[in-house]
Amino acid sequence: MTQRIKPPRPSWAKWLWGGGVVALVAVIAVVAFVVVPAVVEANHNCGPGVQERGENSECVGTTDGEFVFSPDLADVENRIHQENADAVGSGKPYVTIAVLLPMTLTDNDILSHEWVRHQLEGAYVAQHRANKTQSWGGPPLIRLLLANPGSQLKQWEPVVNDLISRTGTDRIVGVTGIGLSLDTARSAIQRLSDNRIPVVASHLAADEFSQIPGFLRVSPTSSTYGSSMAGYVKPTAHTATVVRDQNPDDLYPKTLATAFVKTFADSTHRIVGSTEYYNSSLPGMASTFLQMMPNICGDNPDVVYFAGREDHLKSFVAQLAQRPCLDRHLTVLTGDLAQVGPPSPEMRRGLQANVTVLAPGLAHPQAWRDHPDSFNKAAIASFEEPACDGCFTAVFPKERLDDGIAILAHDATLTVIWAIRGIPRSSPEQVTAQDVLQAKNRLHGQSAVPGASGMISFDDHGDPVNKAVPILRVRLDAPPEFVELYVPAS
Repeated sequence: MTQRIKPPRPSWAKWLWGGGVVALVAVIAVVAFVVVPAVVEANHNCGPGVQERGENSECVGTTDGEFVFSPDLADVENRIHQENADAVGSGKPYVTIAVLLPMTLTDNDILSHEWVRHQLEGAYVAQHRANKTQSWGGPPLIRLLLANPGSQLKQWEPVVNDLISRTGTDRIVGVTGIGLSLDTARSAIQRLSDNRIPVVASHLAADEFSQIPGFLRVSPTSSTYGSSMAGYVKPTAHTATVVRDQNPDDLYPKTLATAFVKTFADSTHRIVGSTEYYNSSLPGMASTFLQMMPNICGDNPDVVYFAGREDHLKSFVAQLAQRPCLDRHLTVLTGDLAQVGPPSPEMRRGLQANVTVLAPGLAHPQAWRDHPDSFNKAAIASFEEPACDGCFTAVFPKERLDDGIAILAHDATLTVIWAIRGIPRSSPEQVTAQDVLQAKNRLHGQSAVPGASGMISFDDHGDPVNKAVPILRVRLDAPPEFVELYVPAS
């Protein structure tokens, strides 16, 4: 049998084969490192500047109002988007203020959707008045960016880094919002501070934030809330017991308790019994509160100071219905109250058990009527001016102001605007975040910010000086009642 002789493979064949392998590898690499990540990223994109992140797949990121984070925010976001378009399209100089706060919430949040909505509504009212009237001077006009770091600000880092990268292109001169005294909030503010971007918090109480350069707040501090309640009750109460949250991630309760005790205790006023602790990061709070009742009755205090969050207050007050000393009236004091409606059924049970709950509010419209000389008329006009098509009551007629959130959000935005428009300059379009950092040092005395929550004069830590706080009483079947406007002593 004759063996077939195979001709040798031409030399170009091996190059063709080798080239094919290289091409195949290149295609695989493109698919692996370009196409697949692009597809994955596209699947996680919620909209321009907004992407799904975190264990809850929240849509976090930054928008000018074009992307709507939640259906109940659609109205106010659409208004902000239109106001932004008007400012940019006007041909006049404009600058941008970023509103950084959680706009997508989960079941574990202590915030409510209403809280978020009121924050944006207050910011919009300030923006609209600044752009459409001469109440606070002339240009630059104001554009708002809405920056959502997700539930409990857990996704703060990519969102804050994005804001920092946009400072020049988007003309960002300051950040407002925040709203929670958490470690994530402190990290976000610190990163902005490190990049010389001022932050004006609308609703943030923990004193520890005052240590961050470039930080201001328009709400009273935790210390102010604690000392205000102590000062308010001292004429009628001489003994107090303290109940305090020990959650290590929450800075708020400790400063509340410290300030209350410091102001309350003296030669004729004393703290009775041991501090009753609980930890809101652990389960079983209702049982823990119930176990406190014998000691609270045994201490027989004139008042109980609850240093904790409002959501936990409801559970504590509910357990007071099972205390042994139901025949004795008990007054419970706490930190800032953002409740806008009647109490929950569980809290109502406690109130019906011979209990009164008093708390400082953030701001309250009744204070405008009872103490008109304590407020700037133009700032109040942003909310209640008759026949004003851009004022709060006209634009958001179904919303309430009782919780004070919209008022403080307005004042935080106004603080940046007040600083911007007080800067001596020949070119409004050249205002920068660093200019605002300089200008914030002038926001006191005769240059105090004419806020709707009162005149706001900042100290060198960025805290409001002697900020008046409304005292509220929780009612059974109605929103909290305005009792008095308390002004801390100088």
